[in-house]
Amino acid sequence: MYYMSQIRLNKTPELEEVMAFLRNKYRLLSEAEIIKVALAEKFSKEVNIPFVDEETEKLVAKGLQNIKEGKYTDVRTEKELNDYLRTI
Repeated sequence: MYYMSQIRLNKTPELEEVMAFLRNKYRLLSEAEIIKVALAEKFSKEVNIPFVDEETEKLVAKGLQNIKEGKYTDVRTEKELNDYLRTI
């Protein structure tokens, strides 16, 4: 059986800078979820296991390219996200 445990972190200026960057990258996630994703990404890089399959990686790369080119819809709230998803 798996039991969730808590991890306490002291928010140093360095940690706050990292969290600010990650909050911008993962706008819809809570801080706890952001930390889980960041740890999973770090683990996958360390053990050399692909985090996503090749097709998903290509979609992410295309999405990042679209962002660089200004081809995106800015969604800031869950309502805006739901409204946007209904249009596609």
